[in-house]
Amino acid sequence: MSQHSTPGENGNDGTASGKLGLLGVMMPGLAQVGPFFNILFSTVLVAGLVGVSTPLVYLIAMFGIGATANSFAQFSHKYPSSGSFVTFITRALGAPVGVVTGVVAMLGYVIAFGGIYVFVGDYIRQNLLGDAQFTGATALITVAYGVLVLLPAILGLSFGMRTTIALYIVEIVVLAVFVIGVLIQGGKDGLSLLPLTLHGVADPKSLALALSLTVLAYGGFEAAAPFAEETANPRRNVPIALLANVAISGLVYVLGSYALVIAFGVDHVDTMIKDPNPFVTAGHAFVPFVAVAVSWVFMSSITSSYIAANLETSRVIAAGARGGLWWGGLSRLHPKFGTPWVAVVGFVVPSVAIGVLSTLFTDPGTAAGFLGTYGTIGFLLMYMVTNVALVVEWVKDRRAGERGHVFSRLISPVVGVLVLVIPFWGDFQPGQAAPYSYLPVLTVLLILAGVAYMLVLRSRKPHVMDRAAALLSGEEIDEETAPAAG
Repeated sequence: MSQHSTPGENGNDGTASGKLGLLGVMMPGLAQVGPFFNILFSTVLVAGLVGVSTPLVYLIAMFGIGATANSFAQFSHKYPSSGSFVTFITRALGAPVGVVTGVVAMLGYVIAFGGIYVFVGDYIRQNLLGDAQFTGATALITVAYGVLVLLPAILGLSFGMRTTIALYIVEIVVLAVFVIGVLIQGGKDGLSLLPLTLHGVADPKSLALALSLTVLAYGGFEAAAPFAEETANPRRNVPIALLANVAISGLVYVLGSYALVIAFGVDHVDTMIKDPNPFVTAGHAFVPFVAVAVSWVFMSSITSSYIAANLETSRVIAAGARGGLWWGGLSRLHPKFGTPWVAVVGFVVPSVAIGVLSTLFTDPGTAAGFLGTYGTIGFLLMYMVTNVALVVEWVKDRRAGERGHVFSRLISPVVGVLVLVIPFWGDFQPGQAAPYSYLPVLTVLLILAGVAYMLVLRSRKPHVMDRAAALLSGEEIDEETAPAAG
């Protein structure tokens, strides 16, 4: 077997002898969304903009991001591949656009996760290690945590999936107990339908900014797509998983945020917004043991999300390397576990390094916020291009005489693009303080990095660009017989 084979084809990671079923391929996306993490931190920010209407905004965002999930589902049905969006975009828009988007998205993931790594490292230092104070504390803890979440992705898909599922179950059970506990007791002032209305939301700008935050909360739903080659009946199971991930995450967000609002009372949302840890406060009032476990459940949520992200992204990177789009060594499989371990290391190490180095220039909180925001732009651009690619694919199919469904392959991706404009509008608001004021320029630089890489690749390996779509789908490339560059 080639050392640059498709991840999982030797069965050492538990896929060839028993491929992922529907639940198995759903789990990476569900876990990577990290609902507990987002409810804990995003809900208060959203409530500060739209008040009691926070659950409704999560619901609207679910349908909005669902349009992009549909684009991934449509492509996954037609071109199931571990290359995921790189394959989809290359098929529809050509290798140059696929390479540029792939580079932009991968850089975005690395930068965003660098911010989250340093955030988690500092969270552990403050909340689990008693606010430990020693030189380089956050940096050392961040590195140690990076190694911890790297290992499951190397030790095998089965091991990584089992770990992800176990941790996800912990956070969902705790959230379910909290929600049920609050609803049974009627919250502070009784149950109300007011959180499912736009009560008191008079400012369209505040609503748009709130939608921006809630749309971002669904990031990671696409994690099912790169497991297509390791999934039984991928043309059926992967599309279902993609759409189900958004629907289930949306249900969790709506119920979780509703319970939190009701716990404080619809007339006391301001109290919730001002509370430094409203989930703990609500927990003490309605389900005391949940309040005690918050820090550990947070760690369960974020760790599950990280492992899922490492499993997913390493497969996209390995598929691109297999197709010759980046260094071929990134597709190398572990001799014992059969996992794309070089791709895993290649994703995690730069992320941790960026997070650690950022603490040399600013405090962990500022570093986490800025890196997370900047990196998110990279994969939001990928979402947008994937939606555009589906429209182009629909046009191609119509010209070829095929009858693609107008709603799912034309209207839905257009809606997806329009929804994704909202986060960009929020990020590029004029008058922001540094470093956020630099985001428009930095975004241009991110895109230029992708363009520069594509031009170099096209110059040095034109045969790879010519055959990129086929190579991404699994054909092997022979460097010795391929046409010479130039």
